[in-house]
Amino acid sequence: MRALLVTLTALIVPNAWAQMLPAGTWTGTVVSGARAHEATVALERCEAGFTVDLSVAGRTAHADVATWQGGHLRFTTDRVRMPGALVARALTCDLSRGDGGHLAGTCTAGRTAYRVALQPPASGAFGCD
Repeated sequence: MRALLVTLTALIVPNAWAQMLPAGTWTGTVVSGARAHEATVALERCEAGFTVDLSVAGRTAHADVATWQGGHLRFTTDRVRMPGALVARALTCDLSRGDGGHLAGTCTAGRTAYRVALQPPASGAFGCD
C-alpha cells in the first residue's frame, strides 16, 4: 500500500508543479517584422489571479487580469505604442509554456502580430509577491 501511495504521489506532484507559473520578472524578446526587441514581463500572482506588465523598448503595457489555464498565459493590455507602430493599441497575448519552462507565443495589436519568447525568472515565487 505504501509503495502505491509513493508511486501515485510521484506521478501527481510533478504534474501539478509543472502546471504552476512562477511570478517574477521574465526576460526575452518581442519580434516585430525582422527586428527583435528586448522585453521583460513582470508577472504578479495572487489569490485574485495574475497581473502583467510587459515592457518593450522603454514602453510598458499593463494588464490587470491575466489567466493561466491549460499551459497558456492569456491577457489583454492597456494601449501601448510598440516599436515601429504609429499609434498606441491594446495588445492581446496568448503565450504557451514550453518543455523548458519558457513562454512563447503571439501578441496582436490590430492586424499586427508580435512573436514573444520569454525565459522564466531566476527565482520565482508561487504566491503573492
